[in-house]
Amino acid sequence: MPFFDGARGPIYYRHWAAEVGKVNVIFLHGYGEHSGLYHRFADSLSADGIDVWALDQIGHGLSTGDRGDFGSLDELQSDAATLTSLARSYAPDVPSLVIGHSLGSVVAGLAMLDNPDRYVGAVLSGAPLSPLDWLDPAAQQFDLDPSELSDDPFYLDALVNDPLAFVSSDSGDVLARELPRAWARFDRDLDTLKVPVLAVHGQLDRISPIDGVRRWVGRAPGLQIREIAGARHDVLNETGHRRTAALIADFVLERADTASPVTYEEESSWQG
Repeated sequence: MPFFDGARGPIYYRHWAAEVGKVNVIFLHGYGEHSGLYHRFADSLSADGIDVWALDQIGHGLSTGDRGDFGSLDELQSDAATLTSLARSYAPDVPSLVIGHSLGSVVAGLAMLDNPDRYVGAVLSGAPLSPLDWLDPAAQQFDLDPSELSDDPFYLDALVNDPLAFVSSDSGDVLARELPRAWARFDRDLDTLKVPVLAVHGQLDRISPIDGVRRWVGRAPGLQIREIAGARHDVLNETGHRRTAALIADFVLERADTASPVTYEEESSWQG
């Protein structure tokens, strides 16, 4: 199995290779997930000529770390940068774009602010760009109701029976510590965003309510939003996932066609 040396130890990654790759996509999953939950999304993108690279974040899937304890957003950014470097070594002549879901979208957003020349664009799915009312800074336990994630019964069955995924952990204090740092950074700098970013969000998302993204439309110059009617938080794994994947592929390929490849430089550290 493929691993690289990450910020805290071995990080597992996957690569869905397109027949003729036009762009590298770095995919970052959400809290409680792992890269294997996104096979059908990655297969859809790769069929359109998009090379997809995904990792299991620290404390998730097959990667190092205690369940749910991802350490810090700095470390997640570092691992994302390493995967980007790996993808570019495989296909150095095509541009790179980052896609993140939920927690992964926070990492992607910070990466766009810290290194705007690294990627030609980003897609943020179910992005918590603003404070979440339900996040208790004093609570260590983290629990989600799976029915709030998706309306796809087959996906939910796979999720709750997947030994590498979880909807409950005793590492919720890590989220409570790290997310406010990201929100402070977004409040300070997101309105300087220049690189094109597509936010894809379910209108029925109660985990990361859509108003938290709507408030940034018009304030962050590079940000546009596509609202998915009837969709919940895991918008990439809803019953309408094919349509969502298609609109994301259109955005990715448009960015690949209009932007030049960037030269990889060492990721600068983020200080919240």
